[in-house]
Amino acid sequence: MKDKFIIITGPTASGKSDIAIDIAKKIEGEIISADSQQVYRDMDIGTNKVTNPSYVNHHLLNIVNPNEEFTVDDFKKDAEEIISTLNSRFIMPIITGGTGFYIDSLLFDMNYGEVKKDIYTRMALQKLADVHGNNYLYEKLLEIDPKTANKYHPNELNRIIRALEIYEITGEKPSEKRTGEKVLKSNINPILIFLNYRDRKILYNKINDRVNDMINLGLINEFNFLIDKYKLDENSQSMAAIGYKEIFPYVRGEISLDEMVSLIQRNTRRYAKRQITWMKRYLNYPFAREIIMDDLNKEDATLIIEDLIKGMYEF
Repeated sequence: MKDKFIIITGPTASGKSDIAIDIAKKIEGEIISADSQQVYRDMDIGTNKVTNPSYVNHHLLNIVNPNEEFTVDDFKKDAEEIISTLNSRFIMPIITGGTGFYIDSLLFDMNYGEVKKDIYTRMALQKLADVHGNNYLYEKLLEIDPKTANKYHPNELNRIIRALEIYEITGEKPSEKRTGEKVLKSNINPILIFLNYRDRKILYNKINDRVNDMINLGLINEFNFLIDKYKLDENSQSMAAIGYKEIFPYVRGEISLDEMVSLIQRNTRRYAKRQITWMKRYLNYPFAREIIMDDLNKEDATLIIEDLIKGMYEF
């Protein structure tokens, strides 16, 4: 029997988390987070993490410390196990989040993760980073495979090392290794709901307001707490996240508070634009539906999605 699951995705600030909770309540489902930053403990305000689950079970939130590594392969393994377990109990898994690599790992057979890790190659690359800095490896990847490098921040060292490791082992660019190999898995029966905005100004205003709310809720205090508790710095993978990386120049006195807020807003808007570009590709598949949110409130969107799900699945 094919595994069933629902994916509710969209750009940041599209309202997917709240809608996913409402859908889960209506169909008695459980939520699996597909957000690469919400896996980290104590990173709550900056990731807009759900802190009141409203009596809906959530999975893959707060599972690693911010000074630990968590990869797309880790997500895939954990999420697939949860999906299988929930299906066996006749509970609908609802995957929600905006990390494209995570969603792709559940939908497609991809050879990217099948290249085995080589400890000696990784140690050599790590030593280069220790001696010359993270930016040295990033520039190296940029020279070899700019398409892959442009998807990462220079501080995402583990991902950069993994990309360079694949190149060293196979002689192939990671971006080319993926090309033509994204084949839909044969053992799944998914539904994907893509929340989108035709009028980007509406989405961008929501993003700007959210960043202001994050500041008012104590984002800077959360940042200081994380740095102190987990001994993090600017090279930490978790601190490459938008909403945290911009605080470093502020605490060093290099930019003002207003400049920091504007920087977070700008970077988040740019990230949302990249998310939309990524997610539009899903609409090429028959299991995907787009919901235009411009004139919809949460309740209306939930009703539309509920009808779509019932039309595609039997309950």
